[in-house]
Amino acid sequence: MPRKKPKVDTLEEIETNIKLLCDQSNNHMKVRAYEKALFGYNQALELNGTDINALISRSKCYLLLGEASKALQDAETALGEDKNNIRAIYQKAESLYYLGQFEQSLMFFHRGLRARPELALFRLGVQKTQEAIENTIGSKPAPPGPVATVPKSGKSRKSGEDTAKSQAAGATGTSARTRQTPSRADLERRNARKLLGELCVDKEYLEKLLLHPDLVRADTHTESVSAYAREAVEFLNKRQEFWRQQRPCTALPNHKNLPHDALPKWF
Repeated sequence: MPRKKPKVDTLEEIETNIKLLCDQSNNHMKVRAYEKALFGYNQALELNGTDINALISRSKCYLLLGEASKALQDAETALGEDKNNIRAIYQKAESLYYLGQFEQSLMFFHRGLRARPELALFRLGVQKTQEAIENTIGSKPAPPGPVATVPKSGKSRKSGEDTAKSQAAGATGTSARTRQTPSRADLERRNARKLLGELCVDKEYLEKLLLHPDLVRADTHTESVSAYAREAVEFLNKRQEFWRQQRPCTALPNHKNLPHDALPKWF
């Protein structure tokens, strides 16, 4: 008897299987089972490595798993298939934002806003990215305080009192300017405390520990205290950077005027 030829799936069957796998993974995403969702998206892309919906969905999944580089790669692949796909543009902008490439992220948020100005998520993206850029550059210098003026003698009986008041106002303005312009190190320390909370104390302790001259003596052939301390500081720095990028979203001046559901269901 002749052997049966292996069944070859038609293009329609492949697309149906991809849709089923993506739907299953989307359900996993809703319950935050991101690893299971990623497995389904990988299976779908094994059937067709250029399926735009699967690429965009996996990019979103990678972002939620904290793998922004892989998310960016999938978004760029999707844009290679359709350069005007609005979901792919958004995913690339978000991936660049989480990678700390704020200028490029802002460019793609603007691109999406020009294409779909009715979508609030692009306006939110522009605002949070602009604030992140300002936070990275540093705070703006404080405006100059009031200038003390010394009145001429003989014009009024209260010239001495006016002079004293002017000097006091000048001193107050000077002290106010001094308070408003802390050093960069003070600003960084203050921001770290806001972002890390109680962990900031641990971070400062570990940083001081790494500078201690006797720390090398504590290292042995089997255990390196300095390596553990360095690894912990690096982890805390990453968490601080992550939360620093998240905080601008909560400090936007116009976010209350935007619609509550910035992300449409079809997204």
